[in-house]
Amino acid sequence: MILLTSEDASLMDRWAVAVGGRGTLIRRVRLLAEAEGTLAGRRPDVMLLDLSLTDLSLSGAAGIAGLLSFSPQTRIIALSHQPNDEEGIAALRAGARGYCNAYIDPRLLAKAVTTVQNGEAWVGRRLTDRLVALVGQNAPLQVDTDGSIDLDLLTAREQQIALQIGMGSSNKLIAQRLGITERTVKAHLGSVFAKLGVHDRLQLALLVTARMQYTSPTTPVC
Repeated sequence: MILLTSEDASLMDRWAVAVGGRGTLIRRVRLLAEAEGTLAGRRPDVMLLDLSLTDLSLSGAAGIAGLLSFSPQTRIIALSHQPNDEEGIAALRAGARGYCNAYIDPRLLAKAVTTVQNGEAWVGRRLTDRLVALVGQNAPLQVDTDGSIDLDLLTAREQQIALQIGMGSSNKLIAQRLGITERTVKAHLGSVFAKLGVHDRLQLALLVTARMQYTSPTTPVC
């Protein structure tokens, strides 16, 4: 089931046309409370969420995390009337699996839904580049004397690879830097994804970025 959530009926009509293929069950709601009830009771596969929803706009990205508490397995695509990088990053960190313009081309919206259903993320190239740049700017703050990051569930090698993914490195480059094969990198990544409960490189980069910012030293107040 795909859950459409917006106060704009015409916008939901647009989404429904885009994603309503044969056999697709679509449910529409216009209130946050109704969305929470549907998530808890029906546990839809995908939720298209209008970020301008009144009750949601008051809580911001935290509202997305709250919705996921009712149905953690539901993949949320956050749709914005005025997309910007900061909002997109906040939505993804809160647990959204996609972020795009509310008036995205219907064919691309259908592709976005398929993409998140397959366990991947749907994010524009510019925002992806911004995330990689953000991690790269903060990376030195997180690297300690042995080059690891503070993710206790991972082995030392897995920590090294996670940090490299956060910095935007390809598997080939990671293999060269660490003196291992690309096949070994892929094997380690599979283990990292499983241990941290992430599905792809983007989610891992977000996790690393968040940890970097959380552990960044603060400037003393004089």
